[in-house]
Amino acid sequence: MELAEKKYKRIIAGRKRRAAKRKFFLFLRILLMLVFFTALIWGFNYFYNSSYFKISSIIIKGNFHYDSELIKKEAEVVLGLNIFEIDKKYVEEKLEKNLIWLKSASLKKVFPNKIEIEITERKPYLKLVYGGRYYLIDDSGVILEELTDGGLKDYNDLLLLKNAVKYYPEIGERIAKKNILGCGQIFQSLDLEIKSEIKEAFIDDNYTGDIIFVTSGGKRIIFGTSDRLLDKNTLLRQILGQLSDNDSFYSYIDLRDVENPVIK
Repeated sequence: MELAEKKYKRIIAGRKRRAAKRKFFLFLRILLMLVFFTALIWGFNYFYNSSYFKISSIIIKGNFHYDSELIKKEAEVVLGLNIFEIDKKYVEEKLEKNLIWLKSASLKKVFPNKIEIEITERKPYLKLVYGGRYYLIDDSGVILEELTDGGLKDYNDLLLLKNAVKYYPEIGERIAKKNILGCGQIFQSLDLEIKSEIKEAFIDDNYTGDIIFVTSGGKRIIFGTSDRLLDKNTLLRQILGQLSDNDSFYSYIDLRDVENPVIK
C-alpha cells in the first residue's frame, strides 16, 4: 500500500510540475507578445509623429487655367501635414466639385513626404449665346464661364452656336442636349477650308433640332444631325467643288438626306 501511495504521489507531483511549467511558458509568451506589440505601437507612433512623414513637397501637374496655389488651397493639403492624414478620395472629389474647369484629379502619395496631384482640365469647345449673354462650354456640355467682350476675343476661333438654350444657364451646369455637342462634333470634322468659311451655327426649332451652319457670306449648310457624318462631309466637299468649278451661286445646301441632297 505504501509503495502504491508513493507512486501515486510522484505522479501527482509530476503533473503539477508540468502544469506549472505550461503556465510559466504561457505567461512568458503573453509577456513577450505584450512587449512586442508595445514596441510596435511605440515605433509606429514615433515615426507617425516624426518629421519623416511630414509633407515637404506638393507638386501640381497638368494645370493651365488654375494657379497651383489655388489648387493646393482647395485641396487643403499644406506643408508639414502628416502624409497619413491625407484622404486621397476626399481631396480628389473636393477638387472636382469646387473647380469648374477641372475635369478630373488624381492624388498620389510619394512616401515618405511628397504629394503629387495630377489634374486634367476641361477644354473650351463651343460658345453659346442667349439673351445677349455668351457662354463657354466644353465637350461634355459643361458651362465653364460667362464671356465678356474680352473673353469673346480670346475664343474667337471657337464656333458660336445660337438657339441652343432657351434660358440663362448656370456656371458649372451640364447641358444634356445631344445636338449641341453634335454641332461641335460636326464642326471639328470639317475640312479647314470649309471650317474657315463658317461664321456661326444655330439649332432649328423643328422637332429634330436640325443643326445649320451659316457661312460668312450668309449661305446655309443644313447638316440635320451628326449621323452619317463621314458621308455628309464627303458629299459636302463634292458639292462645293462642283459649285466652285461651275461658278454657281447657292443660298443653301441641305444634307439631311444624303441620298438626295438639295441645293438652292
